[in-house]
Amino acid sequence: MIEIKEEDFHKALEAAANVLGADPAYFGEEGDAELERQLIKLGYRKEDLYKSL
Repeated sequence: MIEIKEEDFHKALEAAANVLGADPAYFGEEGDAELERQLIKLGYRKEDLYKSL
């Protein structure tokens, strides 16, 4: 199981907020999708993201 590093999560969260213009949590599914895209840009695989939940 892959564990997302805390610093990577915060980088992805910040990048998603920049794209959306606000905290991704305000956007529901769209915010989750953008956060996922940012984590993938940081080198995480989509399959691994859901294994770590």
